[in-house]
Amino acid sequence: MISKELISNLVEKSIQDTDLFLVEVKVKPSNVIEVYVDADSAVNIDQCVSISRYVEGQLDRDTEDFELSVFSWGLSGALKLDRQLQKYVGKDVEVKTKELGKFQGKLVGFDAEKAEIAPAPKKTSKKKPAEEPVNLLLDRKTTEIKPAIIF
Repeated sequence: MISKELISNLVEKSIQDTDLFLVEVKVKPSNVIEVYVDADSAVNIDQCVSISRYVEGQLDRDTEDFELSVFSWGLSGALKLDRQLQKYVGKDVEVKTKELGKFQGKLVGFDAEKAEIAPAPKKTSKKKPAEEPVNLLLDRKTTEIKPAIIF
């Protein structure tokens, strides 16, 4: 089986000197490989194709067969890396925790241990004072922060 470390190293080489960064590599049974990348700006299809071609060019299908897909992280995934969180400071996010449930707000800031979220005002007919920002422990196993999709 092809190792995650090998794929991670190849992807890192293919994106050096760009604003792209590796978020996650999954290697499933029978060498089904999924690579997820993000960028400080945006990820386009041509960049995903370029990464895929580079990685495929470094692997030998005669030795081990594989299936490779390269994806942009996208709006539906939780923000896993500090670099992703930095990109969303000052923007609307959706938060899900065991203690507080699910809510939306603006990511005010974060550090290695916590994230500060200013809850979005609730839509009611009565004017209420703005809620105080919430400080959440940044435990990626129990706290999920995703970009908010607002229509």
